[in-house]
Amino acid sequence: MQTDNHHGDKTISISRRHVNDYDPQSTYDPYRSTSYNNSSYAPEKTLPVPIIQHAHDHSKEHRRFSKGWWTSRDVWPRITYLTTGILLCLIWIGVMIAFAEQEVKAQQHNRDVASVNRGDSPSPFQLFLKGTLKKFDPVERALTVSWSACYLQEDNITITELGDSPNTTVSINVYRDVKVMTDSRNITPDHFSELQGLGYNLTEGFLRIDNTSVPPIGVLGQHTWDSVDTQIDFSQAVENNSWTQPLFGYPFDVWAGQIVFATTDRVASEIANLSNSFAFGLDGAVLSDSTLNWRISLTPNNTCLVQGTEFEGCELHLSFTGKRPPLVRFAALLAVLVNWLSTIGIFVLTSEAVIMGRMYILTETDILGVCFTALFALPTVRALLPGAPDFGAIST
Repeated sequence: MQTDNHHGDKTISISRRHVNDYDPQSTYDPYRSTSYNNSSYAPEKTLPVPIIQHAHDHSKEHRRFSKGWWTSRDVWPRITYLTTGILLCLIWIGVMIAFAEQEVKAQQHNRDVASVNRGDSPSPFQLFLKGTLKKFDPVERALTVSWSACYLQEDNITITELGDSPNTTVSINVYRDVKVMTDSRNITPDHFSELQGLGYNLTEGFLRIDNTSVPPIGVLGQHTWDSVDTQIDFSQAVENNSWTQPLFGYPFDVWAGQIVFATTDRVASEIANLSNSFAFGLDGAVLSDSTLNWRISLTPNNTCLVQGTEFEGCELHLSFTGKRPPLVRFAALLAVLVNWLSTIGIFVLTSEAVIMGRMYILTETDILGVCFTALFALPTVRALLPGAPDFGAIST
């Protein structure tokens, strides 16, 4: 380019740098191609004007996700990604189905009457308590169960609530955490015949609750909907084991609880005018339903079947065990793994940049975004743990 500025008789001629011969290691001398008072001076080389051409042909573009769009690019990587995603989904579904089947089997075992010890010669009319699991609060360490009275049908498998017919309608007083003992109180002769009509053999004696003034917690057997709710305290099942300690050993903590039931015949007690008298034993207990994120199992013990030389009581002792189901343990360990891997990754990146001095890692703002996001994401990941306890557990 040549510019002529006329200031009197002087002419200034300025030429551009040789762009084509430009060497990045050399220095540029601005006086090399500048001269004064020489109108015949010509630049050493004429600078070509670059012309930028966009050779991209938009007419050859295919609509996204169309057949031509798939075939015009590498197909196999996309097939690999798609197949991997489908396989992961199928594996996840299979794992969830396997855990669900295990939970169903555990519920069936709790409802199985055959697993209850009913003695060598069980009575023809067997009474059971059926507990419906309502809630387990690990903070309060209490299990809430709703109990109803049932009888075992002739097939020795099916249990039905009392009160479904006149022949199965009774009045049962239910007590908890009491002791049954022999009743030495006398019955007036006027009541003998009436009690014998109910099937009581008074010559063999009868039983009562040790505390004759304690009221029953409920009356069952009059209607099919009769029920009574109980709250059972839980504690550590295995002593001196931190891995199974409640909440601290999450998700491998094991809980244990116990409750004792005793029953009396309400009608016979009112006829004899003896409070909390005419106690009898229950044949067993079963559980129905389930609690979310918990697996509760029951072990009944009917002390009426175990008698020594002296009378040792006639109560139904129920022992409970609470554990996290395999599904909860799997999900908790997976979330903990993601949490700790994220923490370790952030620690490594920060150490590389700060301690090792590799500041090129921070040339972009992505690493800063990852660190700030993790401050809020990691507590959220922990909160996703099923039944996540407060901070202080081994796994967290």
